[in-house]
Amino acid sequence: MNPDDLCQIEIQVTDLDRAVTFYEQAFGWKAVPADLHEVVILKTPQSCPYGISLVQRPEVKKRSLGGIVIYFKASHPEDIVEKTRAAGGKKRFGPRLLKGYGHIYQLEDPDGNRFGIFKPL
Repeated sequence: MNPDDLCQIEIQVTDLDRAVTFYEQAFGWKAVPADLHEVVILKTPQSCPYGISLVQRPEVKKRSLGGIVIYFKASHPEDIVEKTRAAGGKKRFGPRLLKGYGHIYQLEDPDGNRFGIFKPL
């Protein structure tokens, strides 16, 4: 499997309305209408090679430290950190320097889903 073939990111959440509000306020991702119950599709630019969806899973408990963390490039990561906190999420760590590459941060949404922010050098 080629990493270029990434086509969809599904984020499991316990409260769909809260998650939509969080991702709109923290990351600026807007919901678009979908004909699927308990699923919200988030709008991505036409140039984006993958989609992002929120899926209602009330039975999901807070996340453990396992799992996959997806990183997004950002030129102003501290702005995203502040918006994340204001929307009910938290910063796990950062900035941490990756010598020769840039700085990384790790954030959590209210359900404990982790996201990374990468600021290239």
